[in-house]
Amino acid sequence: MIWELRHEFKIGLLIDVAGIPRSTYYYYSKQFNDPKPDKYAAIKEDIRRIYDESKGRYGYRRITKELRKTHRINHKTV
Repeated sequence: MIWELRHEFKIGLLIDVAGIPRSTYYYYSKQFNDPKPDKYAAIKEDIRRIYDESKGRYGYRRITKELRKTHRINHKTV
């Protein structure tokens, strides 16, 4: 609602009426207007593929071992 009215009224007035902190408004406006690309998208696909091929039997240790054959990856990523 604030996003649509920001051209007609001052942001400070709108967030005061809405009762939200200024930082919250800017945090959410940045999240929705400038989404960051998922840097782990390709790795997630590989994790899902390895998991499905193992029929759900592989845990993070085995998946990490398989991924390290093609990627440089930390076990915490899995």
